[in-house]
Amino acid sequence: MSINLDTGLWQCFKSGNKGNFIQLYAFLQDITYNRAEAEILFKELENPTSPPLALQPPKKASRKNLELVEVTVEDYDTSRPLVQKAWAFLYERGLFDLKANRATFYVSEETGRLIIPFLDDNDEIFYYQARALEGETPKYLNPSDGWPKSSQVLYPYDEDADHLVICEGPLDAISLQNQGVNATCTMGCSVSDQQMNELQSFSGKIIIGYDNDEAGKRGVNRFDYLRRIKRMADLYICHPPTEVKDWNEAHMKSLNLSEFVHTHTKAYDYEYLVDHLLTTL
Repeated sequence: MSINLDTGLWQCFKSGNKGNFIQLYAFLQDITYNRAEAEILFKELENPTSPPLALQPPKKASRKNLELVEVTVEDYDTSRPLVQKAWAFLYERGLFDLKANRATFYVSEETGRLIIPFLDDNDEIFYYQARALEGETPKYLNPSDGWPKSSQVLYPYDEDADHLVICEGPLDAISLQNQGVNATCTMGCSVSDQQMNELQSFSGKIIIGYDNDEAGKRGVNRFDYLRRIKRMADLYICHPPTEVKDWNEAHMKSLNLSEFVHTHTKAYDYEYLVDHLLTTL
């Protein structure tokens, strides 16, 4: 059996069953999921985790020379096949920031993958995600060998903005940012305790924007659970438009994401949960 201590997700290799920590607790105690969540929350409020873990300082991460090649919007007529392939992918998905007009993407000729960098204030790469361009599996690779874990980073965002949309992957965050929406991602739909500690310091409105699928719904529940434990401010929610699978697809279809987030963001409260339950019956 395997349990991820950062996300609480588990898998039993013998039975094939898997789920989150609350489901496991409910099974072991032979109680309902809601009862298990309530008991865990009560225990945490009685004995809060102390001291809280912080995100690993990215500048201290030891890393090897990546030997990357920049991919810019001007590379549409490049003679380098890998750069051309990456350019086509980025252009089709609307990921170039045409206003900033600076290189924020790379390719690794060693792996043949697109490199999506996480840049600090000095434009230094403190983390990255490597995406396949020719159908390789897995589609996404995260760094190792001295780099932070995916659960220890957040995609760079404006820490002084009045709002922050939390989405799943960097392509979603970039899509939102390119339309003027302050956004970050949690590298999946299961926020870690360390990521939540970082988000605690954000003073603006936090909007959970995970996908509309079942995994996204579980992610919202976990996010709200950790938020309540840490006594964070009220939570808001805005899923991607229902006609698309994620924010990047909405961006590709030229939907106005800034207007959508402004008009569709709702407080994640009892009234929202009741209305959402009624619409899904």
